[in-house]
Amino acid sequence: MAINKASVSSSAKNLAVFMETILTQVVTSYATYSMPLPSRRYWTLGQPVVDCEQVVVSFVQMYVGAPGDEATQPRRANDPRSATVNVSVSRAIPVVGVNGRPPSAETIESASEIVAYDAWILIDIAKELDTWEASGYGMGVIATVEVLAPEGGFQTAVLTLTASVP
Repeated sequence: MAINKASVSSSAKNLAVFMETILTQVVTSYATYSMPLPSRRYWTLGQPVVDCEQVVVSFVQMYVGAPGDEATQPRRANDPRSATVNVSVSRAIPVVGVNGRPPSAETIESASEIVAYDAWILIDIAKELDTWEASGYGMGVIATVEVLAPEGGFQTAVLTLTASVP
C-alpha cells in the first residue's frame, strides 16, 4: 500500500525534517571549508551500506530527554526528544593493485590526510548541528568522531551526534 506523504500530519514528520536539516547543514558547513564532498548524499534509518564515496546521515536512536540526560528516572512524555545520528563521510582509498602490489606509503598517507580533514571538519561543525532553533544555539549536543577501518576500498569518518529534535 502506497502512503500519501502529503496527507500525513506535519507533527509526525519531525524526525524526517531533523534528518534532512542535518544533511543540509553538513553540506553547507563543508562548503565553508572549501572541502568537496562526494556527490552521493542522503539520509537513512539504520546502518548505511558503503559501496561508493558518499555522505550519509543515519538514524541510531531517539529518546525522551535533553541530550546527555541519564534517564535514571522516568521522564514526562512531553519533555524534549533527542536523537542520536551518525554523519558519515566515505572516501575511496588506495588498495592492492591488480598486480598484487600494495599501495605505496605515500598514497596511503595522502588518502589518510583527506579522511583526517573529514574527521576534523565533522567535529568542528557539530556546533552548527544544534538544530533546536534557527536563531541560535539549542539545548546543546554530544559529539564524537571516529574513523572506521578501511573496508572494500573505502574509509569512513563518522560523527556520532546527539541533539534535540525540534
